[in-house]
Amino acid sequence: MVCLIFWLIFSIMGVNLLAGKFYSCKWDNGTIVVAEWTGIYTRDNCSAHNLTWSAPSITFDNALVGYLALLQVATFKGWVPIMTNAIDAVDVDMQPRREHNVLMYLYFVIFILFGSFFTLNLFIGVIIENFNSQKKKIRVNFVMFSQY
Repeated sequence: MVCLIFWLIFSIMGVNLLAGKFYSCKWDNGTIVVAEWTGIYTRDNCSAHNLTWSAPSITFDNALVGYLALLQVATFKGWVPIMTNAIDAVDVDMQPRREHNVLMYLYFVIFILFGSFFTLNLFIGVIIENFNSQKKKIRVNFVMFSQY
């Protein structure tokens, strides 16, 4: 429960900070248009040049998809594109720029520390405590039955 609450807090923060900002203008082959080279900075400019305006599959557009993104970050599988998209995000309907929002590094570092390591240690601590209590019960029962 504690893990879900921590992750809910970070998911809501991610939605507030990044909702709708992962979209980008792409060429026909799927590569992102570099705004500084082409002068395409907005969604309208992208449409005017007959290019595709789309988002990656993992975004922070709502809390449930934010949970999925945070799961990928916590497991360290496929988390680099998510973090890169967050750091490059400018605004809604704006083309991303390289390392525009550097403070998003802090968001991901804090999530990894508190959302992954802290909650994981808490979870493992509860499991070990339950294991030790069960072990103690077995030991007490064994001592009681061995006396007879």
